[in-house]
Amino acid sequence: MILRSLLGFLVIGALAWLLSEDRRRVSWRTVLAGVCLQVGLAVLLLRVSLFRDVLLELNRLLDTVMRASEAGTSFVFGYLGGGKPPYAVTDAEAQFIFAFRVLPLVVFMSALSALLYYWGVLPLVVRALSTVFRRLMRIGGAVALGAAANVFVGMVES
Repeated sequence: MILRSLLGFLVIGALAWLLSEDRRRVSWRTVLAGVCLQVGLAVLLLRVSLFRDVLLELNRLLDTVMRASEAGTSFVFGYLGGGKPPYAVTDAEAQFIFAFRVLPLVVFMSALSALLYYWGVLPLVVRALSTVFRRLMRIGGAVALGAAANVFVGMVES
């Protein structure tokens, strides 16, 4: 299993290098630092129970927030938002309506992100991640900031 993962990692890396526009400009130090960061994070997740427990608690917190958003959506939109329908359901998949199930969660998470930004929590975390990326991988501040922000706001917004 580990050998298959390593082989897949090497094949994808080789393909990325082969398809790059200028192979001589690839910074192998940056690539190695990124791989070491990933391996270090994997070791933390798999071997350090405190780190894993903290992330599991954060996951439970976010799951609670998501369930609260779904309950609110169901309360406001009724069966369109995921509540019990007033008729017999023949196709459960047809019950899912994007506008009433996903968009309220997106709006809620956007509001939560704005609140964390206002309180200074999000800028602090992004600044810390940006500093780690900048120092370990020797990438520019703008690239490091974009990579750190991408974790929280996604590809489109960063």
